[in-house]
Amino acid sequence: MTVEIVRRGESHAEEIFHLYGDVFGQGLTERSRERWRWQYLENPATSTGGPAIWVAVENGAVLGQYASMPVRLQWGEREVDSSWGMDVFLRPEARGKGIGALLFGAWSESVTVALGLGLTESSYGLFKKLRYEDVGPVPFFQKILDAKAVAARKAGPWLGALGPVAGAALDLARPERVHPDAGSVAVVSIDGFSDEFDGLWERARASYAMCVRRDRSYLMWKYRQPPHRRYALHAARRDGALVGYAVSRHEDYQGLRLGWLVDVFADSDDRAAKDALIGSVLDAFRAVGVARVQAFCLNGALAEDLRSRGFFEGRSPMQFCVRARGDATHVFADRERWHVVFGDSDMDR
Repeated sequence: MTVEIVRRGESHAEEIFHLYGDVFGQGLTERSRERWRWQYLENPATSTGGPAIWVAVENGAVLGQYASMPVRLQWGEREVDSSWGMDVFLRPEARGKGIGALLFGAWSESVTVALGLGLTESSYGLFKKLRYEDVGPVPFFQKILDAKAVAARKAGPWLGALGPVAGAALDLARPERVHPDAGSVAVVSIDGFSDEFDGLWERARASYAMCVRRDRSYLMWKYRQPPHRRYALHAARRDGALVGYAVSRHEDYQGLRLGWLVDVFADSDDRAAKDALIGSVLDAFRAVGVARVQAFCLNGALAEDLRSRGFFEGRSPMQFCVRARGDATHVFADRERWHVVFGDSDMDR
């Protein structure tokens, strides 16, 4: 019997979860169910037809699946249907038979723009084989706030004592420059996203050639409702009007307090708002002892904002491939105005 690629239905649910457990471990499966409901069922872009998941079936048995995260996407001068490709897995006996390519094809043909981010080596090879545009790795940035802690983590306490010297050298090499108009922007902590954020998106969207629609429903779902993460939210205002937001979090990682600048959004040309947001997050990180701050950022203007605050670029593991239906030459030529950060797709699991 020929392998069929079908949209996931309720009849597939338990078999897929069982298969997921066989591939990744039953413990992970149980922990993942709550996140799965949030990621696929509660996503405001999920259609009435159910999650955007494609299943390979042969003789009634599930061989594997490809799951995606649907989003609305600013793409050039218009908004289109899009999705991030995410979880793909196959039964061992189904591998090497072209079934993965069939699943990829069903997914990418279902949307105007298909997005693959943070790819494994095998997925990256398949994306290129299927002639996705290789956008390249999303640049990775970091900033050292506590050079002594970072040095001690890398080299031990004795050499770690040289941390202050290294910190002074970093401050000289990469000084933290404040935008001259940042003082006109007030940044406050918030608990959620109001209807004002719909207006912010509508005002700022045209300044990006590619950006996931960041309206209130998306932001609430992405940064307030996930069961596996808790984020700090920051809103920027100028003369009382909302002009931007930032999302951050911090955690202990292998003996080091690590901070993530998950998302920064404002009109691309509003450098003062973005600088005020970045500065506010850095101040909050310093207050809780964060030693190193990390961020992924594809947008050219935001990258310059990060460099102005003393961030430097490191090696990035986050490969990015895109496939668009129709002529998108002008959008691909304008990658400096693409907005992709750590908060996009499901990178921050």
